Amino acid sequence: MHDITQATAAPIRPEKLVVTRRMTAGLGGGVALEAYDWNIYGVMAAFLSPHFFPSGDPITSLLAALAVFGAGFLARPLGAALLGPVADRISHKRVMMISVTAMALSSLLISILPTYNDIGVTAAVALLLIRIIQGLSLGAESGVANAIAIELAPPGKEGRYLGLIGGTFIQLGAIGASMVAFLVSASVAPEVMREWAWRIPIAFGGVLGLFIIYLRRAMPETLVNRAMHRQDELSRIHETTSGIWKTLWSVRLSLLAVVLVIGSVQIANYAWIAGLPNMANTVFKENSTWVFGILTLMGLTWMVTAPYVGAFADKVRPSRAFTLLRLLLIPCFFLTLVYSEKGISTFFIVMVFGGAIVGFNMGLYNFIATTLMPRAVRTTGVALGYALGVSLFGGTSPYLMVWLQREHMTWIFPVYGSLIALLSVVVYRIAKKRGRVYIGN
Repeated sequence: MHDITQATAAPIRPEKLVVTRRMTAGLGGGVALEAYDWNIYGVMAAFLSPHFFPSGDPITSLLAALAVFGAGFLARPLGAALLGPVADRISHKRVMMISVTAMALSSLLISILPTYNDIGVTAAVALLLIRIIQGLSLGAESGVANAIAIELAPPGKEGRYLGLIGGTFIQLGAIGASMVAFLVSASVAPEVMREWAWRIPIAFGGVLGLFIIYLRRAMPETLVNRAMHRQDELSRIHETTSGIWKTLWSVRLSLLAVVLVIGSVQIANYAWIAGLPNMANTVFKENSTWVFGILTLMGLTWMVTAPYVGAFADKVRPSRAFTLLRLLLIPCFFLTLVYSEKGISTFFIVMVFGGAIVGFNMGLYNFIATTLMPRAVRTTGVALGYALGVSLFGGTSPYLMVWLQREHMTWIFPVYGSLIALLSVVVYRIAKKRGRVYIGN
């Protein structure tokens, strides 16, 4: 078992590089779409909340909408546990097709869903169920995409390639969410935006999904099989699902490290892309067009810098790059305390300058998580660790931030985020010392 878990990714031969570019389009396009469909709910939460969770207090309505946002995350570990072994044992492409199709159809359903005024509390229940379906479908996506990407990456450039797939394309989807929201908000009157135009950005993700489904259908399954299902000693571990879980248990320290590496940065990620913007729109009543514009600018910096952050990790060693950038995240959390009252210029400073540090970490975390898992269980391990980290820490981040602001206890949030970030570094270093880093060690 020890020999199996110590295996690393085999390099892809040069003749595969032309096909790899097609794989990049399918992988990255699907990742971007799912990031868009997942995040557009968070971006639009301040606008859809009165329609599904009406209340005399807009903050109470927002908290209910953010609770549904968080509930979707709770389904992700289950999706990872169910679909991860299917990908590792049978077909990565099949799991990716299920995931992207479910996300696109779910967004279309949300965009036409009747509101509380139409069907009462059934509207809120339906919204919750759709978000749970999205959580289930997204549960295995990160593990599948990252596991394939690390195999397709040119030797010595794994960080750069993972920065592209797990950084740039994710941010392309996130930017798309804020940019479409910005364009719609700038094109209609504020009352129209709050009444019905919030549906347009959500519907856009569903329609775009039809094109991404076509891209993924064109991905060559044979290449995926050659990369992930090699006929060597590793293939025996794929014979049964129980074998996958036994191997995963043997590297449980790595799994814990993946949970913390992902969870700590997701606290910051969802604070910056959902918590702060919704607080600006609902609590401080900022101009929503400016809020979405600033959010888009921040996302652009994340998208552009991700491959360079990965290349930096390739150059100086992944462990060093991760430790440096994750420790820089600690003072970044305390920057959230600066935005304590209405002021679009203050919001800009926190989002752009604090967001830059968050973005550097976002460009690296998928690579670091993938290095912590052996190939035999890489999809299941990364998917499960990702789902647990995001659901336990990321999904609750916007709700926690807004709730603490209402209760006048905003100082708790940066302390909490900093402690988890520090813990992620400690556990990662222990895992590395015990030989549980399989790529770039």
